[in-house]
Amino acid sequence: MSATEPSERAIQPSERGEQQAERVSQPTGSVTRVRRGELLSATMALLLAIDMFALKWFGVAGVPDPSAARPAVSTAENAWNGLTITRWVMLATILVTLGSVVLHANQRSHGTKTDTSVTVTVLGVLTGALLTYRVLISLPAPDEVIDQKLGAALGLACALGIALGGLESIREQRARQTRAVQRSKRRLAPHRPAR
Repeated sequence: MSATEPSERAIQPSERGEQQAERVSQPTGSVTRVRRGELLSATMALLLAIDMFALKWFGVAGVPDPSAARPAVSTAENAWNGLTITRWVMLATILVTLGSVVLHANQRSHGTKTDTSVTVTVLGVLTGALLTYRVLISLPAPDEVIDQKLGAALGLACALGIALGGLESIREQRARQTRAVQRSKRRLAPHRPAR
């Protein structure tokens, strides 16, 4: 064998880093392939779930007191109470994103991997678009809601982070497929004997 044959080719630093990243947190005997984009999406989905219930999203004007001695009391509400329709899309996005990571973490090296990156990306973009409309353009109940709170801005950022993680997963999947095709072409190429 000559030094230029593919089997003796030196592994490039970028390939070495990707191979090490694929092996991180893998139990012995199994191969889990949870990638950077999936982890980004899952992190943003967890933060969105916390943000939905724990932080206030909208300031709500209270009903004025009939006596002039006390002004109207304003309160704040979270996303679950303030976004009656959008909350279901947000919940579906969170569940699908976290479910896809659990699915990929549990898949063994049986030769196939379920590709959920497109679904996560579409749901992330849909949630981001709905939250952009509800947080930045048209508040949920314009006669009651008087302003947006920090939770709304963080929720929008989390939804966009889910979409970004999905796009990164798609990019990683395409890069893996390209590398696999290149490796198979090198293996199938006829070896020329050394002269």
